[in-house]
Amino acid sequence: MIEKYYDGAIEQVAAGLGTVEKNHLLVRYSGQFSVENLNDTKQLEKNEDIFVQVHEFETGEITCAYEPYLTMICDGFRRYMTGSFEEFMETCDVYYLHRPVLLGYFNQDNTGREEIILLDEVAYEQERMLAALERMLCAIADRHPVLFVLNRFQLASKSTMQLTARFLKCENCNIGLVLGVSDIQAMPEFLVPDWEMLYETLDDGSKIYHIGNSGRKKEETIDDEKYVDYGSEKVYRKLQNMVEFLDFDQAAYYLETIERKIKFDNLLVDDAARFRMWLLFVKVSILRQDIPKALEICGDLEKIHLAGKEEECAYEQDYLIATAYMYQGKLKEALEMAGETYRIAGKMSDDYRMFLSELLEAKIQMSGWYNIFFCAQDVKIKESLIQNLIRYNYRNHLAHVYIYAYDNKPEIVKKANQSEELLIYFSRGIRIAKKLGNEYLINMAYQKNIMLSSTNGMYEISLLYSVRTYEALKDKRSIQAGRIYSGIAYNLCAIGENERAMAYYRHAIRLFYHLREPEDIAEVQYNMSLNCIMCGQYEKAEFYLTQCMKAVERLHLNSLRVCNLSKLYGLLALVSILEGNRFNCERYLNNCRQFLNYVIEKEKMGDGFGTVHDYAKVDDDMFLYTFSRGLLAVHDGDYEKADTDYEKAEDYLSRSEGNQFFSYALFQQKRMECFKCLENQKGYEKQKKTLEEYERQHFSTYGKLAKKMMDTLPPVDEADGQQDVSEQELDVLLWQESMVLAYKSKKHQLDFISTWQKLIDVTGVCAEEMIDAVMKTFLNHFNVDCAVYARCMERQTQVLYNNTGINLNEERTGRIIASLKRNPGGYAISKISSNYNEHQDITALFGEDDVCSLVAVPYFNNAKLESFLITYVRMKDNWHSSVNRYMLDEDDLNMYQLLFREVKYSLNRLDAYDKIYEMNNKLYLAAVTDQLTGIYNREGFYRRIKDLIDEFSGGKRKPELGLMFIDLDNFKHYNDTYGHDVGDLVLKEMADIFSGLCEKQGFVCRYGGDEYIIVFFTADKERLKETAKQIYQKIDQADGFEKAISEKLKKQISIRKEQRISCSIGIVLAEDIHGEEEINQMIKRADDLLYSIKTTKKGTYRI
Repeated sequence: MIEKYYDGAIEQVAAGLGTVEKNHLLVRYSGQFSVENLNDTKQLEKNEDIFVQVHEFETGEITCAYEPYLTMICDGFRRYMTGSFEEFMETCDVYYLHRPVLLGYFNQDNTGREEIILLDEVAYEQERMLAALERMLCAIADRHPVLFVLNRFQLASKSTMQLTARFLKCENCNIGLVLGVSDIQAMPEFLVPDWEMLYETLDDGSKIYHIGNSGRKKEETIDDEKYVDYGSEKVYRKLQNMVEFLDFDQAAYYLETIERKIKFDNLLVDDAARFRMWLLFVKVSILRQDIPKALEICGDLEKIHLAGKEEECAYEQDYLIATAYMYQGKLKEALEMAGETYRIAGKMSDDYRMFLSELLEAKIQMSGWYNIFFCAQDVKIKESLIQNLIRYNYRNHLAHVYIYAYDNKPEIVKKANQSEELLIYFSRGIRIAKKLGNEYLINMAYQKNIMLSSTNGMYEISLLYSVRTYEALKDKRSIQAGRIYSGIAYNLCAIGENERAMAYYRHAIRLFYHLREPEDIAEVQYNMSLNCIMCGQYEKAEFYLTQCMKAVERLHLNSLRVCNLSKLYGLLALVSILEGNRFNCERYLNNCRQFLNYVIEKEKMGDGFGTVHDYAKVDDDMFLYTFSRGLLAVHDGDYEKADTDYEKAEDYLSRSEGNQFFSYALFQQKRMECFKCLENQKGYEKQKKTLEEYERQHFSTYGKLAKKMMDTLPPVDEADGQQDVSEQELDVLLWQESMVLAYKSKKHQLDFISTWQKLIDVTGVCAEEMIDAVMKTFLNHFNVDCAVYARCMERQTQVLYNNTGINLNEERTGRIIASLKRNPGGYAISKISSNYNEHQDITALFGEDDVCSLVAVPYFNNAKLESFLITYVRMKDNWHSSVNRYMLDEDDLNMYQLLFREVKYSLNRLDAYDKIYEMNNKLYLAAVTDQLTGIYNREGFYRRIKDLIDEFSGGKRKPELGLMFIDLDNFKHYNDTYGHDVGDLVLKEMADIFSGLCEKQGFVCRYGGDEYIIVFFTADKERLKETAKQIYQKIDQADGFEKAISEKLKKQISIRKEQRISCSIGIVLAEDIHGEEEINQMIKRADDLLYSIKTTKKGTYRI
């Protein structure tokens, strides 16, 4: 019956081709069902008027990116289109960087992408890929109607779902779509959001049919994944295909599955296949901004050794680590690692890899062009790198280099008012970006000049670029549009158009609210606070700034894109003292200082690394800090101190004048008041003249600019009756988005627990080895920089891990223990938390200025400290990295407590295993060792023989032996004359002689009473004869052990020569030994030889 309804759905959609827009249906059913044998699909496939694509997604198979749409594009082009495929891509506006990938797929020659994708452009490129494929399919449909029948759609890839969602909104009448979904087949969780959006679109249009139960259940014995050969070339090609077509989430899903099967299910994959799989996993993780995962897999790469490819493997691994560090904000470490890759590439004489290493070093200096506005100064780029970028066709990278590395000086940017072509390198970069069709880069390039000009007081240029950027935007209600409106408002505020600025700010907030972008809203509120300060509305300014801080805390941000946290605290201090709130001012100044100390100390040490970036400029932060301190001093009546602070502030103001438009006049007024109180008339008059000149120029220059620019600016929708977003609505949005973020974070951590349990569930390793592996994974996963893990023993503290660079001597360890005893529940602190100063005794140990946030986790048992973890995040050179968690908090404390409690239990298990092993080892030794002599007893002899036979069978040792059967001569005389204690002494002394002579060549056994066997790992007759002679030499030199016996009896004794201890030796050799029986035969033969010696002449050997 279900077949009839499914056929009906297909008939309905097929009938609507050419006339019905949004011609699609979703068919839901229960059970297993295949469309292969449906009557309608077979008939339609014969219909030349419709291009029918029937596709069945298979369980137990890896689904490809955009399956089956890519195949359909290729087939449809060959059937219905004319011209070359290159021309077709040009017509459909396929992004330049994607063309080699699509052409390679079309030609089936596995041609890949020519140029590395940049992290900042991932989302843009994914959107370009989706849009291009949609246009290509629509172009084919325009030539010939297309009907898709996609069954078991719940097994489709993420990229397929996203492209399908676009078709559901497409109004092309020549595209029909029937989706079949089984209710019993679950889909991966990461696909659920895309599926729900797609389903909602269909449901809203009443496009969902429930057609009943197929009557066929899923076979319970089938494992959907067991048929996949994860180490095969086929699987690798599919995964690489996903990466080439930018379906990173789908690739990550399969790679995580492979990782789980290798690590937890003991799936066997050869080293070469595993190495390339892990390389792909690292690349995917980086492009998904999962840097901890990337570094974790890099650790797995280290453990793989491919013979003959050591240098190649080392290069690939180090290159990816350097890239991960770059996006993580660890710029120094990244640069060092990039230098190492260059050295390896040079050793390999690999020009291309040397080029990639040089390019990576340049990118690191500019933070990989990720989330930065501009560079504070030009970056030195080698001409050879420029030539190689051209040689290897890295045009997108070349455009980035031209745009970001050059033309960063204000005097150069100023020329843009005359002509953009005067910005020589910038205009070159723009031309290349336009040829590539990289609209995102063009937008970001203009944003760079907007920020450079606005921060340097060139507001006309900033507004000019804002208008240009807005006009070039296709989507006027996008995030980019909202940022342009906020930027325009900022510049309007700077030229004194405060009321108009607020209208643009409100418009930006409306856009961001509907786009659900709380971080961007916080940036607008930051800019609104400046407008309020400029208008003297300090209470409003404080409100907006506290909203910013609320966003920072709830979204776990390190900063806002437009300012560091030190600047936020500086502004809060300023508005607090302007409102007369001394307490808050002092509190915020302290917070501000905590962040600024890091930069100040770096400057003192002459460490300028990272100062090429826009975020490294803290002159405006220092101005706010010193200005607020001056105001605080005035509040306290200390005008001399205020004057000193104002003088420092004046210096910082001169260096950041473009950024301080909102407070310039305010500062001059306050300084004039200070001079007046100090009765410094000269200073007062000078400051008054400066202020008057500033106001005259400001209103003259910017008044004209305001009139000139007003008509060219984008419109605001205030006249349309648009209501402002309320404070409550904004707060609800922030709370909702913070909950989503918290959920994702929690899920990520819970997923990590299985990996953690595998790490700590080990035996046969020492505690230090286990902790070293655990801590490396912990640091990478949680993005913390340093950690100490220690166990508190009875008399000392055993530090099992310490990468802080701090020597934890007894005094420092004592301070940590004392702090933990005062805080038995542990604590989490950061520079933005209220309890940071309470734990200065601990932060000071690791460098107070260097510690951004820290977590301390103690473990007590009956009020006794057993172990502890201290971990912290250091201050960063790059606070705009892809890692967005530097402020550790209570959630982190709780998670670390859980994880390291398991570590404590694991260490206890290891201790127990060690004790059991030691006990078992003692029992084993007791069982196989002769207690008197310390050599093997008969039991030990046969166990050792069994091991030897196993070695023979496994080919580890040549199957030959030499055996000496030894019987002591005159031993009875010693026992009868001097007693059994002396007899025992003689047995031990003889055992020492035998052991000393065989050493690593064999082993000795006391076979019984005064009989010994020596086994040699050789059948060399001459060697055994020589050893026998050495035995007799040693015995002769011992003089019957007279000296040892005399010491034992505490009296001098003398033994006649014919009564002195000696031995008789029977020697047997054998080759090609296979079993224990052959050993027994050797012993019998040696015993027979011994008997013949005993009945003739003792004290000799016979072979």
